[in-house]
Amino acid sequence: MSKQSIRIGLGRALRAARRYRNVSQESMTATSRTYLSALERGRQSPTLDKLEGIADDIGVHPLTLLIYAYTAGASETEIEETKSRVQSELDDFVRYDLNAQ
Repeated sequence: MSKQSIRIGLGRALRAARRYRNVSQESMTATSRTYLSALERGRQSPTLDKLEGIADDIGVHPLTLLIYAYTAGASETEIEETKSRVQSELDDFVRYDLNAQ
């Protein structure tokens, strides 16, 4: 996925989550309405700290936004495959980390 595509996907995820949760751009405390608008249009990329603050304002986990960003426009099968891959990789990393200690 290109950098522009992921920015557009993240913008779509932010807008969808914010609207689903009935959160206005003006009520966001983690960022300005102008910056959020630029994010939602795919014109900017947030830092991880900023994404976490925005997710907190909306009431969703930041990973939900990222998974949606990477799967925006995908079929249900592709979304399930992505979720399965992420879960498998997470399980592998946790097991590795526990064994490395």
